[in-house]
Amino acid sequence: MNFFFIWATLLLLLFSPNQVFGEKMIKIEFNVQVPKDTDKNKGVFLAGNHEKLGSWKPDGVRLFQEKDKSWHFNLEVPINTPLSFKITQGDWKSVEKNSKGLDIKDRRLTAIQDSTIDVIVEKWGGGPVPSTLTGDIRFHKKFYSSNLKNERTIIVYLPPDYEKQRKMRCPVFYMHDGQNIFDASTCSSGFEWQADETAERLIKSGRLPPMIIVGIYNNEDRVDEYLPIRDKERQKGGKASKYAKFVVEEVKPFIDKTYRTLPGKETTGICGSSFGGLVSLYICSKYPQVFSMCGIVSPGLWVGNAWILKQVKKTGEWLKGVRFWLDMGSQEGDDISEFNEGIQNTRDLEKIFLEKGLLPGRDYYYLEVAGGRHHESDWAERFDKILLYFFGNFAENQKSLK
Repeated sequence: MNFFFIWATLLLLLFSPNQVFGEKMIKIEFNVQVPKDTDKNKGVFLAGNHEKLGSWKPDGVRLFQEKDKSWHFNLEVPINTPLSFKITQGDWKSVEKNSKGLDIKDRRLTAIQDSTIDVIVEKWGGGPVPSTLTGDIRFHKKFYSSNLKNERTIIVYLPPDYEKQRKMRCPVFYMHDGQNIFDASTCSSGFEWQADETAERLIKSGRLPPMIIVGIYNNEDRVDEYLPIRDKERQKGGKASKYAKFVVEEVKPFIDKTYRTLPGKETTGICGSSFGGLVSLYICSKYPQVFSMCGIVSPGLWVGNAWILKQVKKTGEWLKGVRFWLDMGSQEGDDISEFNEGIQNTRDLEKIFLEKGLLPGRDYYYLEVAGGRHHESDWAERFDKILLYFFGNFAENQKSLK
């Protein structure tokens, strides 16, 4: 009797509604309240990090409406599963916003027990996004490039008291995709890097020296300009050498002439994300005498069968004169697993750093972000760490930089 009792108990545990082959399953009920003006014909959707939430597709899971007019979805996942999600109306333009029309951070929870998650959507995206500029911001519109034969806006963040302290001279950080770093109203995703707010906070607290951040807007030629070689899939790319000359021979001299900069290599950095991270690495390889800091954020190193990795490995002696920030999130790209192609490529780049004699912490900092996505809100969350890694030590030595 005891033998059969034990086996019956084991079978009950294994095939219980809340168990899958011995792994406990957690039931999550989503209860979503939406604005009164919601177009019901469009539907309401969950977009999230789990495959049962559509792996971040904006129309990942359609919710159903109850008689109480709220929208519902029941999810069952293994215990301790981390979940990140947002509510949409089927596309990213309509993703939920806060009451001011600004993007919100991902909603997060960990499935540790059966529960009901109440969500209130304050506003849908799609309407005008207000400006979020902070501090002393200057614009240089229709900045023409003789190298690229086109024009764009250059946006400049100046530190607190820049106008009052006329003897102040500042290190400079150049950033690509300039419309995405300071202002939500010009950002393609509706959420900016918050580079201005972050710099203001760190400078005022004394953790950073007064510094200048230069945002170089992209334009319709972005992919052509950011890719060093032509990409067969997109049939674009190959103008990064001209873009590099534009940054070094046109933008930097203009900034050094217009503002009180510290123009030397030791006080000049460059940074970008995605293809902007790729082109930052490429520019530093071409002009290591100009930049001592290179921010490579969620980079598209895969272009041309990882062409840039082969080039860096072949011509990597210049690496020793530059400090690098390198990172990648675990939920970037089509494969959002721990071993996605993006992470494999950044690990390969770190191996090259090590092979060339660079030391972790001193010469480069490598970060794999658990749950990190390919999105401005994620880059904003770690931008303070990027600034502190590159410029934090300057705050203690400001006198020697003047």
